[in-house]
Amino acid sequence: MISELERNVLAAVQRLPLIPEPFAAVATQLGMTEDEILSICTNLLERGAIRRIAPSVSHRKFGFSANPMCVLKVPEDRLEEIGMQIASDPRVTHAYARDGWKYNVFFMVHGKTREQGIEVAEEIIHRTGIGEYELFFSTRELKKISFELPIEDGSTHEDRTAIDDGHTIDGKPQAANEQWTEGSE
Repeated sequence: MISELERNVLAAVQRLPLIPEPFAAVATQLGMTEDEILSICTNLLERGAIRRIAPSVSHRKFGFSANPMCVLKVPEDRLEEIGMQIASDPRVTHAYARDGWKYNVFFMVHGKTREQGIEVAEEIIHRTGIGEYELFFSTRELKKISFELPIEDGSTHEDRTAIDDGHTIDGKPQAANEQWTEGSE
């Protein structure tokens, strides 16, 4: 459980400004000190309330449009070992253990070309020693959003972006997003 103060800090740090001291700017916005903001974030990380604070990059905007979803059939007794090995590779952006299908490990990598995506994926898979796998490329992106805590007034950063960008649907502000874009995932 997180306190109201912690929730307000999390809502504010979701979209840090791209400036030399972003936490100081958040502190000013919330009427706190930078040390207080950093202390709350550190405490949330240590408690496991949040996993990390990191940038979220739109890979397509940087030219990474060939992004295979890799699925592997991993023996149950090697699931933790193989999962950690895959997840520790810095080129892997998502890694999950799942059940309900013959494949039980899923991960994503990103490439600028289909060949590059396959090369990266197969290099990672080869290191695991797992022979049963498949690679899937999406044909279009139907929806892509990130969860955001509302800010103090109940709006989200996306709501504010929509208002700033002037996008409306039926007279209501709407944020620009990448929904329904064509191309490989």
